[in-house]
Amino acid sequence: MEPFRWRNCYADVQTYRHGRTIQTYFDDVIIPALDTLDRKAEELEQRGGAWAAFAKPDMQDVIRETKLAFSLAIQSIWERQLRAYIIGCARELYPAEDFPARIERADWEGLQKYFAKLRGIELRDFPSFVILDILQHLGNAARHGDGRSAGRLVEQCPDFWRFVPQMQLEQTAAAIYRTVATMDVPVQRLAIFVGAVSEFWEDTCYIYNESIEPKDLNLEARLARERLERKWIPKTPGRRGE
Repeated sequence: MEPFRWRNCYADVQTYRHGRTIQTYFDDVIIPALDTLDRKAEELEQRGGAWAAFAKPDMQDVIRETKLAFSLAIQSIWERQLRAYIIGCARELYPAEDFPARIERADWEGLQKYFAKLRGIELRDFPSFVILDILQHLGNAARHGDGRSAGRLVEQCPDFWRFVPQMQLEQTAAAIYRTVATMDVPVQRLAIFVGAVSEFWEDTCYIYNESIEPKDLNLEARLARERLERKWIPKTPGRRGE
């Protein structure tokens, strides 16, 4: 099978730290902040008394809101990375076109279309797309509240509402009780979102390396090993049915 290749751009080179950036943000900002809040919640529980009975639920609300805010932060970092990448490719591949201004205004569906036009492969072809699509809807819900994105999350991510009473799990009750206001995003989900962003940029780096011509012997040997180890190797256009 012939690996997929695209026309390399300088924008590809500029993405080399994207995965590391978002992983560092998770490891050095998100986790320490949540650990600090968890310790405060435990301290309140250990104090006991009537005051703690009110203070602990308040702290749990703070933790829930903080995780939702971090969900939005992860989505914002990812979207800025992707948008800047697509704009960079457009400026190099179609310098006479007014693509950058249009890409700046594009929504999630629009970004997918521009990516496909400029890179010759669909975003949804990437294994990380399913998770990144959920992340995009979570970011919309965190930013705007209840709406279409939140409705999709009710169907796709029931674990965001782990503490909805069992008696309220009927379909009609879901729309009432499963709102953004009651959403509690598991920390493990945040880790999965970060991993999907990193995986996406690793996959674009692989395509970039495959697209280098000519390749030196070291790169050719490294790619030969990677083709054997990779879970996903994008196929050339027109051969996806193989």
